[in-house]
Amino acid sequence: MKTTSRTEKIYAFNNAPRCGARTKTNNGQPCRCPAVRGKSRCRIHGGATGSGAPVNNQNALKHGFTTKKSKQQKLEVRSLLNACSTLLKNHAD
Repeated sequence: MKTTSRTEKIYAFNNAPRCGARTKTNNGQPCRCPAVRGKSRCRIHGGATGSGAPVNNQNALKHGFTTKKSKQQKLEVRSLLNACSTLLKNHAD
């Protein structure tokens, strides 16, 4: 059947905002499913009610190597080591 502007129906589904998740099946292109109302993801990629981890989830913490506190401490130690190495170089000259 030939579609014309009279017979072509426009559904709200066609105008719905799309999920922004990148998928393997689309070669890294965004997901084409409609996003859940009020969210930016579809029901499969985390827009469903109750999906996602709870706030302050301690189950996901495997170690403390990448916490904000440990990163700050590593940065301070690195800067102290750099200062010590420059001091030793200047003292040796």
